[in-house]
Amino acid sequence: MGENQMLLCVDFSGEKVNVLLAKKKKEKIEVVESLELDVSELGDYLTSKSGKIEEIRVSGLLENTFHKILSVPDMKSKMLKEAVESEVIKAFGNDYQFKQQDLGEVPGPSKVNRKIMTVGMKRDNLEELSKLFADYRVKPSIFTTYPVALQILLEKMELLSEETLAFVEIAHPNSRIVIFQGKEIRVTRELPLAERGKDPESSALAKDIYRTLLFYTESFPNQKVTRLAIAGNSTTSEILENLRQKAGLEIIPFSPESLFQGDISEIHPGCLGLALVDLGHFSFGLIPYSVQEKRKMKKTMTLFSFIFLSILLVFILAIFRLSLNLKNLNLRQGGITGEIKLKEERMKELSLELVSHFIETSQPPWSEILLELAAAVPPGVSLKSMSMKRTRKGWMGEVCGIADGADEINSLVLVERIQNNFVQSPLFTGTKLVYKKLEGKRVAFKIIYQLAV
Repeated sequence: MGENQMLLCVDFSGEKVNVLLAKKKKEKIEVVESLELDVSELGDYLTSKSGKIEEIRVSGLLENTFHKILSVPDMKSKMLKEAVESEVIKAFGNDYQFKQQDLGEVPGPSKVNRKIMTVGMKRDNLEELSKLFADYRVKPSIFTTYPVALQILLEKMELLSEETLAFVEIAHPNSRIVIFQGKEIRVTRELPLAERGKDPESSALAKDIYRTLLFYTESFPNQKVTRLAIAGNSTTSEILENLRQKAGLEIIPFSPESLFQGDISEIHPGCLGLALVDLGHFSFGLIPYSVQEKRKMKKTMTLFSFIFLSILLVFILAIFRLSLNLKNLNLRQGGITGEIKLKEERMKELSLELVSHFIETSQPPWSEILLELAAAVPPGVSLKSMSMKRTRKGWMGEVCGIADGADEINSLVLVERIQNNFVQSPLFTGTKLVYKKLEGKRVAFKIIYQLAV
C-alpha cells in the first residue's frame, strides 16, 4: 500500500454505517478518521476520499447471514466441498453465498471426520452491497460478515482460546453478542437496547445477554461461557454490574490499543477487525456472483486479446521473414540470370509437340521438370519423346532420345553423362537406363525415373 494511500473499512451491522479510514505503518495501523454515517451520506464520503483510498473492505448486516460448524466424513477435497455445499443447502436453502474453512480432524462414531466452519450471506444482500459501491464506481476487495471481522480482531488481541468467550458490543438501538469457542463462531444474536429513561439500570439488556449465555449452555452442555468482553459507546457501569451479579463471569476489558495508533475508544470493533484482515490467508472473503462473472469475462477477453496479439505477431514475423527472403532472391537473381538463359535456350530445342503434350497434361510440376531436363540433357543429345504416368509410388517418367557424338564411343559417353545427370538430380529418383542401341555412330536410349516430389 502506497505511502499516501488509505484503507477504508465499512461496517453495515449497526443502525448507521460505521467507517474507518486508516493507514498501515509497519506493524501497526494508524487511524486517520472514524465516524458514523447514514447510508445516504456514504456516496458523498466515498467521492470526497476517492483519490486517497486504495482498498475498501466491507462487513455486512448480521441478519441474513449464518455461521455454522459442520462435521463431515473425511474425503477428497472435491467431494468434501460438495458434501459441505449439500449440508448448507439443507440447513439454509439455496439463497446463500458461502465460504468454508477446514478446522481440522474430529473423532467421529466410527471414523475420523472433518470440522468445517461455514460463513454465508444471503445472495440478494451481497448483491445490494456490491451495487451500492458500484454506483459510486468503487470496488471493495472483500465482503464478509461482522462476526468474522470480530474474530480476526479478538485473535490478534490473543483473547481466543479453548475457553469459551462471549463478546458483547453495546450500542443503541441494537446491541450484538457473538460467542466464540477458539476460532469457531458458535452463536450470533442482536439484542435490543432500551432507552436509558425507560430502563435506567439496563437490566433488560443484561437479562437478554444472560438468556443468550443459558441458550449456549443448553446447546453445548459440556461447555460454559466463562469470559465476557464488552465494547461499545453505550456501555455503562450498571450493565457491567448486572452481568457480574447474574452470570458470574470474568469481565475482560476490551483494549485493542496495542494494535493501532491513535484514539480508537469510539471505533466500531467490526471496522477494526476488517483493518487487520490478511487477504493472503483469509478464507471468508465473499465475492458477489455478478462481480465474479465480470471477472471471468474480463479474464476471457484478456485471453482472447493475448491469442489475437500472438497470432498477429506471428503473422508480422512471417511477413518480415518473407520480405527478407525476397530480398535475398533479388540479390541472387543477377547471379543466376545467365544460367536461366542457357536453360531457356535448351528448352527451345525440345520439340513443339513435346512441349504441347506437357502443357495439356500438366498434372505433375511441369515447370520444374522441364527446367531440370534442360539442365540434365548435355549438348549432342536430343530427346524424341517423354511420358509421365501416376502410379501408387508416385509419378513415373520415361524419356527416349538419341546421342549423336563424333563416333560410337563419344555417343556412348553422352548416354552415360545424361544418365549420371538424372541420377544426381534432386528431382529424379530411381533412375534406370532400360534401353540402349547402337545405330551407326549414334546411340538410341530410354531412361525411366520417378519424381521425388
